[in-house]
Amino acid sequence: MRRFDGTQLISRIAGNAAIVSNLGPSSDELWHSGLRDRNFYTYGNMGLCSSIALGMAMATDEQVISLDGDGSMLMNLGTIASIGREKPKNLTVVVWDNEKWGQTGGQTSHTGMGTDLEQVAKSCGITRTKTVTDLEDLEAAVSEAMKTDGPNFIVAKIEESGYMPVAPVEPEFTLYRFRNTFVEPRQPGS
Repeated sequence: MRRFDGTQLISRIAGNAAIVSNLGPSSDELWHSGLRDRNFYTYGNMGLCSSIALGMAMATDEQVISLDGDGSMLMNLGTIASIGREKPKNLTVVVWDNEKWGQTGGQTSHTGMGTDLEQVAKSCGITRTKTVTDLEDLEAAVSEAMKTDGPNFIVAKIEESGYMPVAPVEPEFTLYRFRNTFVEPRQPGS
């Protein structure tokens, strides 16, 4: 399955859920899937996409989807442990796993050498996990996640989509636009 096809699918079925996308091609592909005010593009934040999504999920009762990458997730495995500890019911993490360090030259990542991120998530206490290899299974997994208490952790084995023009994203405007889509945030302790 190509990452862009998966991104387009998730963008269609996300409804009003916030979508946080990983740096580089993941953000470009989300932008090219259709500009939504509820998209949050994390250019230049390798390893932080799911951490940002976790913070958002803890601050609201609204659904939050993280579109992360295997390389970025490997750079910050602590975020999986934090998600397992906090157990936000409204968080779905999709890890685009091409088994490569795509942003640093395409070297084989740990997932290409045997590391299983779904098993890592399970060992961190995340019980709703799945690994998918095609669009049909991805659609079923994400659709189920949107209807079920999470956290949900989906590893999507993908192929690179090929060249896509860089999205003309302005970080300050992304933040302004995104913040204005939320209703009252959850108050601390509630």
